[in-house]
Amino acid sequence: MLLISSCNSDQLDLEGLKLSENNGLYAFPIGETTYKLMDLLDDADSSLTIDTVENGMIFFSFEESDTIKLADESTDQDIDLAVFLRQTVDFPTSSFSIPFFETFESGSFLLEDPILNFNITNELRMPIAIELAIYGTKINDDGDTLRKELEIYDSFFDLNDSLRSILNPSLTDTAAALTLITLDKTSSDFDQFLGWTPENIYMSMSMIANPDLPEDSILVFLPPDTIPDRDFNEDAQIFTNMSLELPMSLHLDDLVVPVNLDSITVDVDVATLDSLQLRVVTYNNLPFGALLNLQFLNSSGDVLYSLEEGLKVLANPNLNSISFNIKEPEININQVWLTEEGVDALNDTQTIKIIMTLNTTDGAPTIYTPLLDEYTLEVKISGKLRLSYEL
Repeated sequence: MLLISSCNSDQLDLEGLKLSENNGLYAFPIGETTYKLMDLLDDADSSLTIDTVENGMIFFSFEESDTIKLADESTDQDIDLAVFLRQTVDFPTSSFSIPFFETFESGSFLLEDPILNFNITNELRMPIAIELAIYGTKINDDGDTLRKELEIYDSFFDLNDSLRSILNPSLTDTAAALTLITLDKTSSDFDQFLGWTPENIYMSMSMIANPDLPEDSILVFLPPDTIPDRDFNEDAQIFTNMSLELPMSLHLDDLVVPVNLDSITVDVDVATLDSLQLRVVTYNNLPFGALLNLQFLNSSGDVLYSLEEGLKVLANPNLNSISFNIKEPEININQVWLTEEGVDALNDTQTIKIIMTLNTTDGAPTIYTPLLDEYTLEVKISGKLRLSYEL
């Protein structure tokens, strides 16, 4: 931009003026921020355990245990387990929240190896099976609650009617029987389900006693010399342990993540300007390519101005193929002129919202990248204009 000013030298306010080698170039810093992948965890629920494994990869986990007293549950649900029928006992619904998914505004991702483990210790001396339903919910921009079911594939179940059998002790056993069950992306669409970014996940489990018997039938006759191969030992309990393992090795597809730059300094009287050039310098230490869009927000968080042009952050830095450490950052400089509307908005801007659209390098098959706690993206924003004056 070219400004012509005629004035005496003692009338020219030179305080804060920064002249580069190009005569009359005035540049001033606006703000800078460093985005860390660990910032995604700021809103994470306390029930989620956040760790890093040996190579620094971020790892989420959740664990919940419960004890089911079958005598109490059967009485509460008006069920008599001493009668050898095929009967259903509902277990309490488990739930947990993953609020860090709220950080993502749109787009999707796929986790490489999400795992949901169930350890079921059974003291009941009769055949049983479990019925399992899992769904997630989230709230959209309109305030509506959306729901998505986890699809569990038929291969996961080993009995008819979508049932999975559980080991049980025999009539002479004194020890409980342990069953280990794993849900992953081979037995369900667990990766797609989590890529939908649910904010809450619910698990409903039911126990089916005597699943080998026809529905609505009863054993009314037993030969005198036959001992039933099942019994309702009233003190029997079922101990359940559910653990969620989410190693953060993933593939991103236009995943949109906002970052706020709150400390804004505009060291120029923008009221006198028609236009201004923004200079955005990025130091990409993320293993992703990215586009940046900027929004200028006032003190109330209202959007005063949006920069429609996407600012390119250079493609993925080179990674060490073994450690996944970044060898050196990719540095990119974007320069864009603000319109008069943008300049006016900058005068009242308290926060610049940086909207990042992240993508894993395209590849077939899908490429997964571990997220290390050291990954960062540094963004520096400054303003630049050119002055011409007579002394």
